Amino acid sequence: MNRRSIALTIAIVVLLAGGTGGTLAALLRHEPAFYARSAMPEGPQRTKSSGEFVGEFARLLFGISDKRQWDARFTEEQLNSYFQEDFLKEHPNDQPLPEGIRDPRVALEPDKLRVGFRYGPPTWSTIVSIDLRVWLVAKEPNVVALEFQGVHAGALPISSQSLLECASEAARRHDIDPTWYRHNGHPVLLLRFQAGRSRPTFQVQQFDLHQGMLSISGRSLDTTPQSNSGRQNSAE
Repeated sequence: MNRRSIALTIAIVVLLAGGTGGTLAALLRHEPAFYARSAMPEGPQRTKSSGEFVGEFARLLFGISDKRQWDARFTEEQLNSYFQEDFLKEHPNDQPLPEGIRDPRVALEPDKLRVGFRYGPPTWSTIVSIDLRVWLVAKEPNVVALEFQGVHAGALPISSQSLLECASEAARRHDIDPTWYRHNGHPVLLLRFQAGRSRPTFQVQQFDLHQGMLSISGRSLDTTPQSNSGRQNSAE
């Protein structure tokens, strides 16, 4: 199951809308307030904020590979500016997102991530929005939990199963082991980073969502095996 199930769900809604008047069609065309609010107007500020995201992300990658302790902070403005600026410039001749998906935006709230994107052709496109509760799992190194609290096409609720499977497929391609369970009736996706490594190279110690900001920090791990003589010298 993949993006086809999303398309099928929305197509069914479109057919129903055609048979029952304009109410369902209006619900399908509904644009969530956070999605409209997250659009960054074109101009120097958007370019600057996008560049700040790229710089901070590069600093994070450098820190993970070269420093014992590392951290990074990303603002909602930087993320949405990046999606509308450098993200597109980095992929001028290809489609980096799954077919039919475009114009991604995010809203950052305390312990909550809201993701939205436009889906489908212009004739019947809708905004798919996902409400996620996010936390770093205690006593489970490098595991982040995503609780799918709601998935909507416009204002209409749809199944989260297809998105769970899409996210799982994407995670596996990046050495992240996905598993899921249900909590209070909601599916929860667990993402275990560097799952294929017997000796992880880093440990995430903080993954916090605040109003308008994401903070992440951790430490790099020494993965160099010690020789027997080295261990003996250390013991002496």
